[in-house]
Amino acid sequence: MTTNTWHEAITPGQTDLAGSSILAAGVGWDRPIGTSRFRFGIEAVLLGHTGRQDLFELSVPLTLRYETLRDRGLTSLAAGLGLSYASKIPQVEIDRSGNSQRLFVHWMAELEFATRRPDVTGFFRMHHRSDGYGLFEVDSGSTGLLVGVRQAF
Repeated sequence: MTTNTWHEAITPGQTDLAGSSILAAGVGWDRPIGTSRFRFGIEAVLLGHTGRQDLFELSVPLTLRYETLRDRGLTSLAAGLGLSYASKIPQVEIDRSGNSQRLFVHWMAELEFATRRPDVTGFFRMHHRSDGYGLFEVDSGSTGLLVGVRQAF
């Protein structure tokens, strides 16, 4: 987790870690959109937070994925938008803005990379919770940077 806004979190030299870590597992389903390189889907991700905050979070975004050429290393770019529910009010969000709440908007952005196995990929994901520019009453949010492995079924 970071103490940054989402755009600061990915700016070199500005990322400030919040002393909280995430371990996550998720399942997802997606299907091609016609004959294009785009895929539309949904995910359910359970995240366990440790360190500065001790809680579980469930995020359920709808996703749009653009599949690139696999032989180039980068296999896809993805974005998702949905809701996030935390089992406790996240301390990192309270530290950042003085207040927070359990239910927030969740969005994610992801880069997926090929591995030696065609059914396994690696990814880098930005995981963001927020009030959605005023959609929720409390003005707060948090940004996590995740690195992971994905297994296709």
